[in-house]
Amino acid sequence: MFDRTLLVVLALLLVAACVIVGRILRPGTLADRAVAFDTLASVIMCGLLVDAARSNDGLRLDLAVVLGLLGFLTSVTVARFIELREGKES
Repeated sequence: MFDRTLLVVLALLLVAACVIVGRILRPGTLADRAVAFDTLASVIMCGLLVDAARSNDGLRLDLAVVLGLLGFLTSVTVARFIELREGKES
């Protein structure tokens, strides 16, 4: 039962990652792509957490925390860049 649930969750995460990559490849604004990359990092982080639950391995938990922190810092940096860029244009 637990193995089937993990497979379903990983399949849904794979579908979500494919949709997000499609959004990244489609033309759009910098903010749209930044949100898509942040969402992709979250999906990868969830995949690491599901795999950590399956294998009972603490290393993947550490990797998920590091990825979450990097995703947060990246989002803040891109938001600050967009804010500064728009301030100079007006």
